[in-house]
Amino acid sequence: MKLLIQHIVQSLLGGVGLVWLFLEPYYGLMNIVPSKRIGFVGFLAIGIICGVAWFLIDGLLVSGFLKRSIEITSNAFDTSVKVLFGDLFAQDGLKAISVNEFFDSTVDGDHVSENSLHGVMLKTYWGGNTADWDKQVMEELKNTQLVDVMSNRPAPGKLNRYPIGTTAKISTNGHDFLCVAIARTDTITLQASASSDDLNKALRGLLSKARITCSGHALNIPLMGSGLARTGIKPNIIVDLILLAIFEESKQHKITNEIRIILPKNMRKIIDLSTIQKDWR
Repeated sequence: MKLLIQHIVQSLLGGVGLVWLFLEPYYGLMNIVPSKRIGFVGFLAIGIICGVAWFLIDGLLVSGFLKRSIEITSNAFDTSVKVLFGDLFAQDGLKAISVNEFFDSTVDGDHVSENSLHGVMLKTYWGGNTADWDKQVMEELKNTQLVDVMSNRPAPGKLNRYPIGTTAKISTNGHDFLCVAIARTDTITLQASASSDDLNKALRGLLSKARITCSGHALNIPLMGSGLARTGIKPNIIVDLILLAIFEESKQHKITNEIRIILPKNMRKIIDLSTIQKDWR
């Protein structure tokens, strides 16, 4: 928001200054008498119009601070990498969903929050009946080495603890999800949290799984670690960490044809896409 206000003020002042810079020599060279000159209100109105026009041109075509999407390019690989504001679930292709290390599926506000993408996915696509989701997780991860088995963990919590970065492809009615373990769960409070190292491991695990499952389809990655995972990392830095993981993994082997980083619409006040694009040129 501060950046947007700064751009608005700069554009308006620039517009007024431009009009003044033009009118002052014009009046002097043409010997226009004061009575025929534009009044203060008219001068201010023209300046504001010019300022607004430049604000839109600069925001959409030059600096790009008004853009809702950008594309990051690199000569090192041929994958299209886009960053945009939008709804993760409205995108085509595979959607990455952050889960805890137990792959819990009970949306009760303790094990899985209904406000998290994990909770929204379970309620929207499985209608709260997660038996199929649980079955697919078990099948996907049957050969994954466990960290441990928490036999004393009370129901409805799961008992198997998986390594951070473990990723399972889960599907239903034509919708494909890559559920990746990012958060560690406190066995007493059930509060989930993740460190920067956990975020990096989760991203690498996700991208490795995507490489063998996307089959050219788009991969959609949300702002992982910014919500209930409680990494404490600023959103714009998380975007940079996601981009860094994508670039490094793509240099090793191609992941898929298109990768999108989907940002919540309410983050437009915080994340400046033009700054991200400049940093990654």
